[in-house]
Amino acid sequence: MKNIRKKSPRRRSPHPIKGQELKYYGFHACLQLFASRPQDIIRVYVEQRNVKDVSRLLRWCSGNGKAYHIVAAEDIAKIADSVHHEGLCILAKERPSITFDEMINNLKLKNDPACLLYFDGVQNPHNVGSIMRVAAHFGVEYIIGERALLPKISPSAYRVAQGGAESVHLVPLDNITSAFSKLKNLGFHAVGTSSHGSLSLYNYRFHPRTIIVLGSESEGVNQKLMQSIKDTIMIPGTGLVESLNVSVATGLILGEYWRQTGAPVQ
Repeated sequence: MKNIRKKSPRRRSPHPIKGQELKYYGFHACLQLFASRPQDIIRVYVEQRNVKDVSRLLRWCSGNGKAYHIVAAEDIAKIADSVHHEGLCILAKERPSITFDEMINNLKLKNDPACLLYFDGVQNPHNVGSIMRVAAHFGVEYIIGERALLPKISPSAYRVAQGGAESVHLVPLDNITSAFSKLKNLGFHAVGTSSHGSLSLYNYRFHPRTIIVLGSESEGVNQKLMQSIKDTIMIPGTGLVESLNVSVATGLILGEYWRQTGAPVQ
């Protein structure tokens, strides 16, 4: 990964407006939405082949005054604006983001090991969704990043996350320096990631409270940010490819962090 990136112009926050509606799709993703926050469901669309498998959801809709429609595959593709709908689509209120201060207050209440992910230019919906799925598996509750660069959870990312997007919060930061200082005071230690890192993942000893900084595949972690981080780890391999996909790399890193800390699911 390269470590130099031109500073991106600050733009309006992409995070959801409270109460905004979104079409979610993907079989497992939608069922997790139903399990996590049924009160946000507005309408359900299901393909005939899935009716039996979502009978509990449809009964809940009937009992709670929520409309549901059994539709053909070609129709649900138009409704979801995707051919990857997996036979189920839900119109629901978008999950609201939480603030940095709310996250800090939640972290103060816990003494257990905790890992945060920091996105520095990670934008691709497939990567975002894959990372959220991995994060949920390893009990990572928060992904933080500069407000102007932190992506929103698109319907595509939500499907790829396979339900993980209901367990992981994207938390925008307005002041990175201040945020990292406050996290340091809570015992968090930042670790950079790069294919040219000086420390092997498998020789590195993670702090119980760690922030893993992830950069985009094309540009890596911002050079200025990287210079402020003491430790930079790399995943050893054959060297036949420049780097791993960021979501694959995240899975390997979190797996090792989990192995070392025995961190409980939060």
